[in-house]
Amino acid sequence: MLQVLAPSAYAPSELAEAGDSRWCGRIEAIDPSEGIRGWVLSPEAPRAATELELTVGEDALVLGCSAGAHAALDRRLGFETRAGFHFAPEVFARLARLSARRQFLRVGIRIAGTDTRLVPPAGRDPTVGELVAAWRETALRGLRPGEDGREGSRGDRLLRRLAALRAEALALRERPLRPLSDGEAGQIDAIHPAGEGQVWFVGWMKRRTETDFSAIVVDREKLPAGGAVFHYERADLNSTCVGVVGLLDTGWMPPPVLRDGFVYLGPSGQLHLRLSAGTRVLRADAFLAAFAQAQPLASGGEAGALASVLHSGANWIGGAAAASGLAVEGGVDRLLMVPGFGCLAEGWAVSPAKRVETFQMRVGDCVLTADEASSSFRPRPDLASVFGAGSVTARAGFSAALCGALPADAAGAPLLRVVHEDGTGAVLRVEPKLLRRLDPVADGDEVLRLFPSIRHEGFWDAFLAAQRRNLRAAVREPALLAEGPSPRLVVLRLPGEAGNLNLAFDRLARHLPDLDPAIGVCVVADAGRARAEALQRFEEMREGLPQPLSFAAVLHGHDILPELPFLLARLGAERFVHVGRGLVLTAAGWRAAVSSLARRGHGIDRLEILDDSGQPDRVDGALGAACFGWSADSYLAFAARAPALTRGLFADGGLPRDPVRDRVLPGCALRLERPAASRLADMIDADLLAGRGRGEP
Repeated sequence: MLQVLAPSAYAPSELAEAGDSRWCGRIEAIDPSEGIRGWVLSPEAPRAATELELTVGEDALVLGCSAGAHAALDRRLGFETRAGFHFAPEVFARLARLSARRQFLRVGIRIAGTDTRLVPPAGRDPTVGELVAAWRETALRGLRPGEDGREGSRGDRLLRRLAALRAEALALRERPLRPLSDGEAGQIDAIHPAGEGQVWFVGWMKRRTETDFSAIVVDREKLPAGGAVFHYERADLNSTCVGVVGLLDTGWMPPPVLRDGFVYLGPSGQLHLRLSAGTRVLRADAFLAAFAQAQPLASGGEAGALASVLHSGANWIGGAAAASGLAVEGGVDRLLMVPGFGCLAEGWAVSPAKRVETFQMRVGDCVLTADEASSSFRPRPDLASVFGAGSVTARAGFSAALCGALPADAAGAPLLRVVHEDGTGAVLRVEPKLLRRLDPVADGDEVLRLFPSIRHEGFWDAFLAAQRRNLRAAVREPALLAEGPSPRLVVLRLPGEAGNLNLAFDRLARHLPDLDPAIGVCVVADAGRARAEALQRFEEMREGLPQPLSFAAVLHGHDILPELPFLLARLGAERFVHVGRGLVLTAAGWRAAVSSLARRGHGIDRLEILDDSGQPDRVDGALGAACFGWSADSYLAFAARAPALTRGLFADGGLPRDPVRDRVLPGCALRLERPAASRLADMIDADLLAGRGRGEP
């Protein structure tokens, strides 16, 4: 049962609100790794300790006391209190051992011997189940290697240090900064903006300057930065100066053409590096060449830390691994893009010195992360002649689902990051022409070769949700090249193969003269090579026929159930018969169509489909959404909530069934062509019709 306490049951959470209340205080944090902490005191005796109870429902589980200092509160009051309290993280383990029937009880902190509780951080007391779930997640995360408890690589530690220096530089923005002549520390000759808040630079500095520092970049405004450099000897400098390669962690975005400017260094900004109009902006390959040339001449350990940054998780400079001495080679053989989901990738990666753990990819501004549970590695014996046999190539091949909110208009050459088990990585360039949009029908075999059990992979629901959105977004209103409105309409989707197309028109020419002149017929062709021939045959056929005839074209080679509402609305249909792609009506089928169009009400007529032997079609189904009659309004209401499918229809298309009103009309259509075969498309369509994939990936 949901427990809601009246506001009066809580003690005031601020001293100013205490009034006549005996107590005031609040819970400041509930953290499974740090415990529960906050403050409480009595305005009448602010220096006294307060006894507390951690409660489950109305029962006390743990007793406690406010016995510690509280710095912020003590500063406000001007004296030391004993208002701070803390319940150790072990209370979460005790909550986890409670019986399952208590999981919905609320957990709170109550002043002992009273009904007064302390206000929790979220404004409501959490339940036992919520706290236990958070504790389990935190505990498991701490047990996983490479997460909590690992300091990270040298590059990661340096980046954290730069972030701290950048925070310290905030105080320098308020100071007047001037480039005094005795404060010149060096000059920046070239820069490389690497993105992600990183600006690399090459230049020179005086020999005894610090190798890491707080800084302010002055470029129309004062921008804080944290900087680090390594020193190396340059023959063109005098003995008091050294060459430097450095990195700034900053929000500064250098313009394409630089002008005179300064980077002020040190705790008081008394030193400065000079920028000028002659400072060059380097491309990635030019900077990496300069880095590789300077690193062997470096003195001190800073060069190794900066080299580690080049192949750390915060950098996407292609080729940086080689410049920092990490030998990694790889390539992508296949890269299938699914907007809103990410990419399915196949390729190879060889790292002789370190074990490859996972992969990331950047396309434009979007970063994709591999679903590690679905990634697989396999031997690549074809690489043995280059890298040697054994462990290096035993798991060099990989297949990975790279997940992320990839936009449909993502642009730019993809970059693949190979991530090692210690968190370091190497960024490799990928040929832009390899990136292509996945077609579930045409590319189905490729996808199933990479992921044979894709329907059971952890990323399937996200993949399915993206397919649902993309298929719906791809629906376009058909182009009407000839328009003959009619309230009773037969919509015939023409086959794509030329011989079957001619056969479909021959049958139309045979049956249309005997059709009621009030019944309209709309033929729908592909927008490909067969469109011109279909239009020619249509124009020849409609001469001398009294029926209102229409011709439409669609951009794909599948069925048109998603586009059907547009045609029905444009042609003013009140009732219709749909004849799917690759089907032609028999004589009995035309009689059944006339009967269905004359019918009142909103029942569905299912027209039976026969195979080439005259038997009910058992391969693609004899009764389904490929051939049926219905009212236009009923179909519009159905289509508004039905998913678009990979080939326009699948099985019965999710059409509703009503045994009382629905009819089955036998022997109505012959199948000339079958839908394109694709196991992946079948899986997608079946799950979309079952209602899966409605959530966000």
